[in-house]
Amino acid sequence: MDLNNSRIRPEDIIRSAEACLTLPPSLPPLNEKTQTATCPSFPLDVFPREMQAIARSFHEYEGFNKDFLCAAMLTVFASAMGNRWTAHFSTSWYATPILYVVVIGPASCGKTPPLHQMTEPLRRYDLELDAAYNTALQRYDLAMSLNREERISRGLDEQPVKPRHRQVLVINTTIENLFSTLDQNRRGILMNVDELESLTGNMSRYTNGTDESYWLEMFNGSQIKYARKSTGEYINIAHPYVSVIGGTQPGVLPSMFGSKRSSNGFAARFLKVYPDITRMPDWNMQKMPESVAQDWDDIIRSVLTMEYETDANGDPQPQVVEFSPEALQKLITWKNTVNGKAWGETDSEYVKGVCGKLETYVVRFCLIIQVMRSVCDGAGDSVIDEVSAYRAILLAEYFRRMDLRAFNLIRHQPVDELHQQLLDKLPEVFTTADAMALGSLLGTSESTVKRFLRDGVSQQYLKKDRHGSYCKA
Repeated sequence: MDLNNSRIRPEDIIRSAEACLTLPPSLPPLNEKTQTATCPSFPLDVFPREMQAIARSFHEYEGFNKDFLCAAMLTVFASAMGNRWTAHFSTSWYATPILYVVVIGPASCGKTPPLHQMTEPLRRYDLELDAAYNTALQRYDLAMSLNREERISRGLDEQPVKPRHRQVLVINTTIENLFSTLDQNRRGILMNVDELESLTGNMSRYTNGTDESYWLEMFNGSQIKYARKSTGEYINIAHPYVSVIGGTQPGVLPSMFGSKRSSNGFAARFLKVYPDITRMPDWNMQKMPESVAQDWDDIIRSVLTMEYETDANGDPQPQVVEFSPEALQKLITWKNTVNGKAWGETDSEYVKGVCGKLETYVVRFCLIIQVMRSVCDGAGDSVIDEVSAYRAILLAEYFRRMDLRAFNLIRHQPVDELHQQLLDKLPEVFTTADAMALGSLLGTSESTVKRFLRDGVSQQYLKKDRHGSYCKA
């Protein structure tokens, strides 16, 4: 698909969105001047005012890129929520605020500092959990070394239960260790990967693709059943919660999200943040007030420490948040007149996948934004209202446009595996006859080779000169 000649244009989507929204007076209207530039800007107004002020301070004093910063704030807040809340959209649709996010930019452009700073409240909380766990483990080990009478005399439990090692942040781990961590932390965790390519690159290297299938399922919070070969331990988690955030460079996108991952929904599951960066972050003589970081810590801690019910297995019983009729109507109108239209007007399987996942995400955004407003503004967390629905749509359209930017790079690799095989084996410069000869050796039909050449040119991973020769882009 040639995106430049596609019938889908951001300005068309924005016009359709304007037509279906009655905008709350506290928010700026969608308009071409602010929303149809080549590169979108994170819609800061989706956040409560307190979080907007925090974001502006980190941008002003620390030089953090607003898009990277706000994406990190969104992801960390959602991870703090975990399985504590769920949005009830339809009879069978309960949405948990799971986010997969990748921030994209060249080396040394400032991707890592905002992610590290916004996850700092989780790191601090984990230190406290570690200390509590170590104390409980010492008490458990002591109890296990005594007989029943000695335990009673020392005021210890007669039947000691080994403590769970709770944590909320995981840094670069294997899928096996991740499942063990999830088993200990049923409320949920955030996985922070500095270079996301390390996660995607290892998915099929040692596991024949099973890691990737697990990530596809965990995006939906689907049940995990896993047997650890090393210990014989059996893990069964009914509702796993793990959000992911990490960074990568633009040139790595084709290998991360191209080929099969463009069509199986893996790439579309990741919200992409790809701002237009032309210079390194600036340094500043002024120091940010320490109260700003403390304000962010207070917000995240207030979410992390909210009590919740559990069932007999220790799984959280989430608070169910319903949608107001006005919020439902706004989302339905957006789906039918904006997202459905975008899906119907493209031939790209990748873009269709993005449209589908945006419908999943817009419901999750509604829940996240409503809880944000409840924590910061006292808006309440029992019903998702029209304001949260509007802001969620605004956020979904931002990520749509960011994804279209990233797609310009991802599409430079073929989606079809046979096409990828041809591309890998052909020299840098070749003729139609060369491609036909290789296709014959590989047992590929002539029509498939011709389609490979045609798609390669249209999707820009091949270039054709006027003499009929091809070269790899």
